[in-house]
Amino acid sequence: MVSGIILAGGSSTRYGTGENKTLAELLGRPVLEYSLRVFLSSPVVDEVVLAAKAGEEMALRKLTEGLCPQKPVTVVTGGADRAASVENALAASMGERVLIQDGARPLVTERMLEDCLAALEEADGAAIATPSRDTVKIADEEGYVVGTTDRSRTWLIQTPQAFYREELLALHRSLGDGPERERITDDCMLLEHAGRRVKLVPGSCRNLKITTPEDRELAEFYLKKGTD
Repeated sequence: MVSGIILAGGSSTRYGTGENKTLAELLGRPVLEYSLRVFLSSPVVDEVVLAAKAGEEMALRKLTEGLCPQKPVTVVTGGADRAASVENALAASMGERVLIQDGARPLVTERMLEDCLAALEEADGAAIATPSRDTVKIADEEGYVVGTTDRSRTWLIQTPQAFYREELLALHRSLGDGPERERITDDCMLLEHAGRRVKLVPGSCRNLKITTPEDRELAEFYLKKGTD
C-alpha cells in the first residue's frame, strides 16, 4: 500500500501576501488542487493524507470533497515546522511506502510518482531532482564565499520523494524537539544523516515550487502551454 502525503501547512512567508500559497488561486483553482488531482488519479497511490495549517483543516476537507475522490483522503493538522507536519502525516498514514509532496508544486506528474517508487526498490529513499545548471557557491553567515560545489555532482531537489513509512517515521521521532528539527528542509536529509542511501530521479525544471509571486507567473505559463 502506498500513501500520498501532501504538505499544505507552510507559513508562506516568502510569498509576501500573507495567505497560504497552496490555497492561492492559480488559473482559477487553488495551487494545492493541481497536485491533489494527480495523487487522486494515480493508480500507484492508495490513499492521500493532507497536512493542513492549523485553522485551515475545513478548507482542505471542502476542497477534497469537491473533487469527489474515489480513494480515502485524511486531513491532519500540521506542526510548528515542516518536520512536525510530516511526522503528523506519517502517523496518520497506513501505507508501507509513502510519497511526500509539497503542495506548492502544482506541475507534478503521475510519471514522477511512478519513477520515485521504482527507484525506491533499490534504495532507502528516492527524490525527484534536476542537475544544477549553475555554479553553486557555499557562503558564510555574512555572505562571503567559503566553497564551491562540483557542478557535475550538484542536484536541485524537488518532490515527490519516496520512503518506507516506518523507517522515516522513526527517524522523525528521533529528532525530538531540538533545534535540528527546524533545519530539516526535506526528508532525504534524515536518511543522509542516518547513513542510508537516497536515489535521485531525474525530473523537470517545470516542476517548480511556488515560493514567490514570480514563481506563480511561471507556473501559469507552463500550465497554459501544457493545455494549448
